[in-house]
Amino acid sequence: MSTKNIILLVALFLVLGIGATCGLGGCKGGGDSDGGGTGFQPVGGGLTLPPDPGEAGKVTLAGIDSDGNGVRDDVQRYIALTYPNSERTRAGLTQYAKEAQQALLDADDEETSITNARNRQRALECLRYILGGVDAASIIREELTAEFLNTDARSRAWIVADGQLSGQIFRGTPIAERKAQCSFDPDAMEN
Repeated sequence: MSTKNIILLVALFLVLGIGATCGLGGCKGGGDSDGGGTGFQPVGGGLTLPPDPGEAGKVTLAGIDSDGNGVRDDVQRYIALTYPNSERTRAGLTQYAKEAQQALLDADDEETSITNARNRQRALECLRYILGGVDAASIIREELTAEFLNTDARSRAWIVADGQLSGQIFRGTPIAERKAQCSFDPDAMEN
């Protein structure tokens, strides 16, 4: 996605006030909703999610990652609640989200930004394998990016990281090699 498109997308979301985390049960604030003291919420299908971090999750670039899996809680919830019926899609988006988070955190370092961009490209190729094409993968990646860049600081860091890639070339992966870009075995998953 070009810097111009990111800026337009961020501006649109800021104007419309989009960015609240809402799920199957409506919009909720943080808190301990499982009654067991962990704050993690069973949502069915074997999924358990961290509580919605609310505004506290927007204070820093890193946000809140309660389970330490490398994905912010708000993003983890978005992925699970948006794609509850596809373990493969959730795994692919999680791989992408981990790499995108690193891009934000390392935005000021050119060499690391290039490495992070290559890792995001691999995650995107994995999504292309899972979804069977470039267009479907690009659409859900863009939707995730819109959720992901939910503060001005995150949007600015994304633009800085993107600016570090000037002059770089990232080649697409041949179709037969896309599965190998996944950090997991998508074919071992039922759906």
